[in-house]
Amino acid sequence: MRKLTILYIFVLFNVITHAQSGEEANIKKTIQAGSDAGRNRNLEAWAATWQHDPQTCFTFVGKGGYNTIRTWDSLKSMVERNFKANPKSTTTTTLDNFSIRSDGNLATADYDALDVPASDQSSIFPYDGRVKLHCHDVLVKENGQWRTISRIVTSPQSYDANGHAAEIDLNTAGYDLLFSKKVKEAIEVFKLNVKLHPESWNVYDSLGEAYAAAGDKKEAIANYEKSIQLNPNNDSGKATLAKLKQK
Repeated sequence: MRKLTILYIFVLFNVITHAQSGEEANIKKTIQAGSDAGRNRNLEAWAATWQHDPQTCFTFVGKGGYNTIRTWDSLKSMVERNFKANPKSTTTTTLDNFSIRSDGNLATADYDALDVPASDQSSIFPYDGRVKLHCHDVLVKENGQWRTISRIVTSPQSYDANGHAAEIDLNTAGYDLLFSKKVKEAIEVFKLNVKLHPESWNVYDSLGEAYAAAGDKKEAIANYEKSIQLNPNNDSGKATLAKLKQK
């Protein structure tokens, strides 16, 4: 009888383990599908991996700031704007180091995400262009399908002491001023970033945006042209430059 009991427990344990591994695979599949849809700019496919709920939220935490978007409608609107402004992805994303816990219709997933430029960036960046992130997702099961309802993305890399971090800090400060309608002050910060990082295409792009906001069309065009010269793949800069030249 004791042998039968042990055998029963062993079989039951294997059934539970198999079920859990199956749930983990489905959770990973949902997260990966959302990442792939984002890279392909497929809004419908991306939306299918998220819970459409007032409690849905997305949070980004990094040295440059903290930002939370609440409600599904707000998150979808932000992603849709981003897809339209950047219709072509310039990176590939690898998800790894998953740690998943699930209990019934609720699950959490911790994992790393590595964004790698789709093309060689060594000629336009003083760094390799790779972005390392850590993600914490909360998922709910709806009609047998796992969907993300909350995601917190942290950028440990942004806290590293290097030249690229300084460039990001100045760029963030410039945009904080720009969004606060302090356009002249933003221009001065972006000009300093250009002086310190003359080989970075992104600093010229930001300075061009600030000059455009100030109504200085000549300087805006000059900086966008410099940005595109350094990075011919700057599609959003090309689109903005074309609009500036039409005015």
